[in-house]
Amino acid sequence: MAEPLHQSSVIVIHPGSYWLRIGRASDPYPVAVPQVIARRNHGMEKDRFEEKLLHRNGIGHSGSSALREQALKMVEQAIWSRKTSQGHRRESVHTSEVHSFNDSVSHQSVDEFTDMSWTDTANNAEYFIGDQALYLENSSDYNVQWPMKHGQLNLHNNVGGSISAVIQDLCTLWGHVLDKSLGIPPEELEKYRAILLIPDIYHRPHIKELVKLLLIDLRFEAAIVHQESVCATYGSGLCSACVVDVGDQKTSVCCVEDGLSHRNTRVCMTYGGKDITRTFTWLLEKARFPYRECKPEKTMDALLLIELKETFCHLDQDFDGIQILDFQVCYPNQPMLTYQMKLGDETLQAPMAIFYPQLFGVVDEKMTFTQQRNQGDPEDIHDELYLLQTQNQQQQVCLHKGICLETFPKNGSQNL
Repeated sequence: MAEPLHQSSVIVIHPGSYWLRIGRASDPYPVAVPQVIARRNHGMEKDRFEEKLLHRNGIGHSGSSALREQALKMVEQAIWSRKTSQGHRRESVHTSEVHSFNDSVSHQSVDEFTDMSWTDTANNAEYFIGDQALYLENSSDYNVQWPMKHGQLNLHNNVGGSISAVIQDLCTLWGHVLDKSLGIPPEELEKYRAILLIPDIYHRPHIKELVKLLLIDLRFEAAIVHQESVCATYGSGLCSACVVDVGDQKTSVCCVEDGLSHRNTRVCMTYGGKDITRTFTWLLEKARFPYRECKPEKTMDALLLIELKETFCHLDQDFDGIQILDFQVCYPNQPMLTYQMKLGDETLQAPMAIFYPQLFGVVDEKMTFTQQRNQGDPEDIHDELYLLQTQNQQQQVCLHKGICLETFPKNGSQNL
């Protein structure tokens, strides 16, 4: 008789575009690690590749600014048309007051250093993952990769962009987190089983590679694949729901009923929290952001902008008028700098871009996808296309022989 399956021997893996969430099924909360890896570049300097934290194609297009300005007017009108919960009209914000205040602001130094530190590269490690990859003071010797993009494998034409390289990065990432954060060395993974959470709209060849990674590379005893929306309803104790998932780089909508994800209801938009951060950054620049040395292409400043978005942005229309906000700029081994700034509706306008995606300023890029038809797998002779074709062939053979399917009894061993 087989031994009962213990929750502590089941590992749940949820790989996102920014976060890798992983843990035992018995853990109340998973371990969350930025899913980024920096590998030492052994080639030429010109072959080095670093994917910036807030980079996105289509933003720097000549029509991006005009598209954003037009969408901003629509957002302002939508905000102004709604009253507060008390039935009052929102207060108008004078941009001149905001600009004059922010132009006059200078930082204040705090006489204490941050508890952050740069990653120690003295031992010439071959790779760094997670926060260690983000806190590289000088990343010129490393290729910095984010293996997932918009919920799918991040394939591109630069160094480390092939499917084998991306799978190898994920293997290193997951194995490192399992070993260092969960205390499971590689040689003991064969005693564990894995549950892999995948997006509602998935690409079959990518899922096939991820399952190979779990069973062959990491050597789990067994693995099962589940969709995010189904697991979300199961974890919430709901038998049916419309699941809306706003992630870092994608927003997905799916209807689940009795544990089944309805294929025709699946929609994926390739924008999320990171796009809100970029939009908020653009609005901060328009409002004369007092931290004038901010450069979004620098990792530390990008992390600051993400923190500001998470702290200040909201969709509460009871907050209106001008707000005075405080924030700190922290760099490793440097004293903290404190700033004040005034903002109007910028904290509400940025997340409203979810409903007005033109505000993201993305040009010449398709941003909405549905589940595509399976193209088949030549290595799998029993996929759904094979079954469909063989079924048609059997029906044609029966018709050719003059056999009518309806003549068979509906019950019994001869039922086709």
